[in-house]
Amino acid sequence: MGPWNFYFIAKLFLYFGHYIDFHVVANLVFAALLAVPLRLSWLRQTRLVLAAPTGAALLYHDTWLPSFSRLVTQVPKLEEFDLSYLVELLGRVISIQVVVAIILLYIVYYFAEKKIRVTPFVFVGIMLPLLPAPAFVGGDSAAPAQTNDQVSSPNLSNKSLNPPTSAELSGALDSFYDEEAARYVSFTPPEKKDAPFDIVFLHICSLSWDDLNFAKEQNNPLFKKFNIVFTNFNAVASYSGPAVDRVLQGSCGQPSEGQLQNASSQCQTFDRLRQVGFEPQLTMNHDGHFENFLTDVKEKGGIKTPPLDKKGVPYYLVGFDGSFIYDDYATLAKWWKKRLDNPSERVALYYNTISLHDGNHYLGEQHLNYQLTNSRRTYHSRLNKLIGDLDHFFSQLEASGRRVIVVFIPEHGAATRGDRMQIPGMREIPTPEITLVPVGVKLIGMAGNSATGQLVVSKPTSYLAVTQLLSDFVKRSPFGASGLEVYTRNLPVTEFVAENDKTKIMRYGDQYFIRNDKTEWEKYISSR
Repeated sequence: MGPWNFYFIAKLFLYFGHYIDFHVVANLVFAALLAVPLRLSWLRQTRLVLAAPTGAALLYHDTWLPSFSRLVTQVPKLEEFDLSYLVELLGRVISIQVVVAIILLYIVYYFAEKKIRVTPFVFVGIMLPLLPAPAFVGGDSAAPAQTNDQVSSPNLSNKSLNPPTSAELSGALDSFYDEEAARYVSFTPPEKKDAPFDIVFLHICSLSWDDLNFAKEQNNPLFKKFNIVFTNFNAVASYSGPAVDRVLQGSCGQPSEGQLQNASSQCQTFDRLRQVGFEPQLTMNHDGHFENFLTDVKEKGGIKTPPLDKKGVPYYLVGFDGSFIYDDYATLAKWWKKRLDNPSERVALYYNTISLHDGNHYLGEQHLNYQLTNSRRTYHSRLNKLIGDLDHFFSQLEASGRRVIVVFIPEHGAATRGDRMQIPGMREIPTPEITLVPVGVKLIGMAGNSATGQLVVSKPTSYLAVTQLLSDFVKRSPFGASGLEVYTRNLPVTEFVAENDKTKIMRYGDQYFIRNDKTEWEKYISSR
């Protein structure tokens, strides 16, 4: 096969290093076609012309990158990225260590092929992946989520001692969606005797338990101030568009991503809150134009009110798309000032912040340019500022004397550490490291800041549990209660199913399994 021998050697090196997958049959057929001796010159030339694009396509097929059709649909989004962010991403894709290793491997191959016939060894190498395949390897899970309290719903419990087949896993997933379709949370108007309170949703882009561990902030004092903490909460999505749809449609059970587009209006939590007396309000620390985020909030989330204008609010970051990102505390403080002037008894705010999004940069001294720093290196400082801003905002709410229920809920993680399948910042595969996020609920204005201390919900949950909690709070105010245990005792459990486009990860029994548009179900093992 001549130089094509090294093509397969390099791919096998990447495969056994867990950098790519390797489809044995396709590679074996390609190698056989390359090895067939051809006497006619024009046939050899034709094969050479066809082999180059075929080899490139096969290499792409062997990666864990999304399908080519998916890649094409993402090109317009890449065009919106700032040039410096594209350069930063390119630096993450190209591993200097791997490049050096392949160069050294080529030097060895160059001298070896002069002494021995390499092709037979290459064919043997191509067959090696037929041996017991390595498990699909991802990143190590940092969430305190794998607890003894995990309860598997019947359709996802693996009672057999034998590994489940792809058909069994697909059947379990279908059953999961069928069961979720029947679940719904209703809202009852509050009792007239109950003192009114506001609800504030803080929807945080790019923060998971794994990211907190990366930043060494998993024990930050802010999280000790929440009355209720969900330690095993699955955000399901790995991108902002589906994430906002899911949180705002949290009154229904978990649908597939495709079903989000046609969700019933009864799933829209903020519209349900409006019907029981809460005035929906909206503000963000960005313009909401990327991927039509603001349009999704209005049309799929049911929040029709225009966002609060940001006139006079300072910005301190430049986003991955070149837009300005506004100071979190200043944005929330401006909203709160307007809220205090609002005669409405009850208000429900949806606030979205992208301060932690990958690719954001600090403003330069002239406030026109930004420093070309690696956004992963600034993640910790941006996280500390966000936490400080929210803590400051909580203090402002407490000083007002009003009753407020704050829901801190991330959209998804930032993939700050990445894994062998995804570079840092890439979220095509919705791994537990990306979708298991810290969720906290704080009751401001509660006497003694709760009589029972912090409650931890460690069973597998998702949006339905938070919505049920709010529904119970509205029906019977928690501010006059002696404790919160009654509210958390029977929250709905939702087993782990995360997805992005055609890639799904499901927990079945005590194992995770992954499926995308190129493969059957495979075991997913968290290990870097």
